[in-house]
Amino acid sequence: MAAVVIAVLIVGVTAQPLVITVFLGLLSAIAVFELLCNVAKIRDLYSLIISSLFSLVYIFFKDGAFADLVDKKFVDEQLGGNLESGWKTLRQNLDAVGYAVIVVFVILAVGSILKNHKKYSLAQIVSLVAMPLIISGAFLSLGGIINRTNGVYYLLLVLNFSSICDMGAYFIGVYFGSHKLCPEISPKKTVEGALGGILSSIIVSFLLSLAFGINKAYILVPLTVPFCIIGMMGDLFASSIKRSVGIKDYGNLIPGHGGILDRLDSVLLIAPVLYMLIELKVL
Repeated sequence: MAAVVIAVLIVGVTAQPLVITVFLGLLSAIAVFELLCNVAKIRDLYSLIISSLFSLVYIFFKDGAFADLVDKKFVDEQLGGNLESGWKTLRQNLDAVGYAVIVVFVILAVGSILKNHKKYSLAQIVSLVAMPLIISGAFLSLGGIINRTNGVYYLLLVLNFSSICDMGAYFIGVYFGSHKLCPEISPKKTVEGALGGILSSIIVSFLLSLAFGINKAYILVPLTVPFCIIGMMGDLFASSIKRSVGIKDYGNLIPGHGGILDRLDSVLLIAPVLYMLIELKVL
């Protein structure tokens, strides 16, 4: 898994960012399928296909890497010097396509719901219409983080707030944990572990800031605390969904780890918040 991700990042960062977009689109499509099939228990193949396909297509058209490719291939090469007016028209069309993809998906999803109205519960209806939008939006934020200047740095921040914090919480919790954090959802998580995970991430945030020469440690270090808390919330939220339907993992794509959502539950809650702060020039 690490080899595949590293290969995609190398090709995407050095040659063609659209490779990262397509990869994230595929992951998003798989995640949507996992949720609807294994959690919502939707068995209608048409519903599963349109939901997964929507996630892939939406990310493809809305991600900045596709817009940059249009910029290069069509604006620079075919419109020549008339860059500004030509690009505005193309950008508006791209945005319209993205919205059109959402509208078409909702119409198709509603049609599927009407077809299966005797079989679908309210939870299944809400999952079918809403969750593909939420999941694809989270993956789209992740793509926006990676495909930008200092994208590797921001990606490492995401992994720090999720994976490093999680590992620190595990080891501290094993040796020093005694007060349960949320026993009904995740019995093994402790308050001491959570604090240890946050401390681990604070240290790594400071080191990343030094290593990449990003002079915002005075902002990044304090923000590490809420980011770690958001990651823990994402992890617990994903666990609560699984417990509510009595399953251990969202899928079995990654042996020993589960599915895409099992590995990226906290990342998908962290990424939109980090993307927002980057866009606001806070980080």
